[in-house]
Amino acid sequence: MASRRFSPFLISTALAAGLALGSGPLAAETLTDALITAYQTSPLLEANRAALRNLDENVPQARANRRPQVGASISGQTGTTVEELDFGVAGIEASLTATLLLFDNGQTAAAVEAARNQVASGRADLKDVEQLVLFNAVQAYVDVRRDEEFVRLAVNDVDRLDETLSATQNRFDVGEVTRTDVSQSEARLAESRSQLAAARGQLEISREAYRAAVGVAPGNLERLPKLPDLPATLEEATAIGVQRNPQVVAAQFNERAAVYNFDRALAAKGPTISVGGSVGVERLRQNPQLDYDGSTFGQASISANLPLYTGGRNDSLVRQAQAVLDQRRFLVQDVARQVTQQVAAAWAQLQVAQASIVARRQQAEASRIAAEGVAEEARLGARSTLEVLDAVQENLQAEAQIVQALRDEYVASYALMRAMGLLTVEHLRLGIESYNPDVYFSKVQSGPRGGYDTSAVDRIRQRWER
Repeated sequence: MASRRFSPFLISTALAAGLALGSGPLAAETLTDALITAYQTSPLLEANRAALRNLDENVPQARANRRPQVGASISGQTGTTVEELDFGVAGIEASLTATLLLFDNGQTAAAVEAARNQVASGRADLKDVEQLVLFNAVQAYVDVRRDEEFVRLAVNDVDRLDETLSATQNRFDVGEVTRTDVSQSEARLAESRSQLAAARGQLEISREAYRAAVGVAPGNLERLPKLPDLPATLEEATAIGVQRNPQVVAAQFNERAAVYNFDRALAAKGPTISVGGSVGVERLRQNPQLDYDGSTFGQASISANLPLYTGGRNDSLVRQAQAVLDQRRFLVQDVARQVTQQVAAAWAQLQVAQASIVARRQQAEASRIAAEGVAEEARLGARSTLEVLDAVQENLQAEAQIVQALRDEYVASYALMRAMGLLTVEHLRLGIESYNPDVYFSKVQSGPRGGYDTSAVDRIRQRWER
């Protein structure tokens, strides 16, 4: 963090390390590699894809109401008396029935459209989760790179102070400085070692956060690529966010689904017309000594229904649907406000980070010149050892704050992309095939028989049956 303190070390080394946040070994793991791995291995994404497939099934279920319903049945009966315990079959009947809803005042059509809009909302929710997964990967990557730099700063600080202590001890042995100077160097070296331990601990925490976000432990992370292209103004960024942010899109489709559910509730107060038919065979016998008498039968029917009074249920359903619709309309407005705030906050964080980088670099340059001057004055006897240590420490802190500001700039840039709804596999051009929800939807929307996989259910069941 920006407030983190480091002890002094060689100024030239600090300048190189601080300004080169992205410097790393060749042939290392890139940010693109991390994003691809996170996208392809995220259990959170898989869970939400399964949730979307669950929503997909609502469409064929809603459409099924206007399709033929066919069933078969078979039954048998027996008769006996207390005097004659004969359990032989006295009769068998088998039949095939079919019904078809011809008219339901638009209930099924509204239900199908509501389900389709819920699917569209679910797809937007999945896109929002995709953005979350990718953003977490970016943040984890940058945090590891930052903390690696902090560790390098701390290691060089310890080395620098160890050399300073040796030099101060030698000067004390020849009487050039006092015991106080030696103790000050010892104290600063102990503090620097403590800061090194803290920096290493924070690096391990960031590495574990990377493992959680990406799915694998970080290797040698390559330098960061250039910042993504962003809009020139806050107004442009806000306009994109209000239009493309998945949260806004999901809220809009939820509102449309509520409109169709309201239509469905109104339609339930109207008439329905259906036709039906059945064919079957019947075999009967009067007593065990006689053969079965057989007959076949068939019938057709048409029926119409108009609810006249339902105890207030249908009216209540209409009012309930109206309340849900009002809720969804207000939620669209609320989500738009939230997205506007998210865009503005990310924009402000980006501006602060960029301004901080400029200021910190100026501070680092000024503190470097000051540290060199204090060191030269100390050689002439005009400055104390403590003043030299403090001057170099101020310079080192400025360099460390540059590293933090560069990290903040990068994270804020991707936070702005996320708020605009652009932090996606397609927009980032990761070069991989993204999940296509149309594949499963097209497979099930016509309601094919079967098409399910019970292997996962069987494995879970076996886990509990052991």
